[in-house]
Amino acid sequence: MKKILFLAALSIIFMRCSPLKNTPSSNSNRIQAVEVFGTPKPTSPYSLGVWAGDNFYLAGQLGTDPISGKMPEGGFKEEVHGVMKNLERILKSGGLDFSNVVKTTVYLTDLNDFQTMNEVYKTYFPKGYFPVRETVQVAGLVRGAHIEISMVAYKKR
Repeated sequence: MKKILFLAALSIIFMRCSPLKNTPSSNSNRIQAVEVFGTPKPTSPYSLGVWAGDNFYLAGQLGTDPISGKMPEGGFKEEVHGVMKNLERILKSGGLDFSNVVKTTVYLTDLNDFQTMNEVYKTYFPKGYFPVRETVQVAGLVRGAHIEISMVAYKKR
């Protein structure tokens, strides 16, 4: 029964997610937040993704599971995968993918995790393409997370 409810919830989420409604018109200079389904809901007053002209700004994401709201089990690699999957959902809500990303900012609570983060991070981008990036160590992140990543993407014409 739980599987059926889970699948039903996912199908509703994906049916309601309309990239066309969440993308700016070709001559739009407006600032517009997008509706994002299938990602953890913000617990503070901010948007997950905002269009500003042809630029799409994605709020920093944790590895939180969109259904349970919990951090993934299995260690740091699973947390990085969770972060990237949440960012991917936001990109898709704007009709984009990782090939549109032009800049990322990575926040780590321990720079010793830098190499492990890179191993996972690089698998999400098209071969031979990586956006500009800065990576910084921070004293702490919300919910006890070990990594948070924000992005800026560009809609190609």
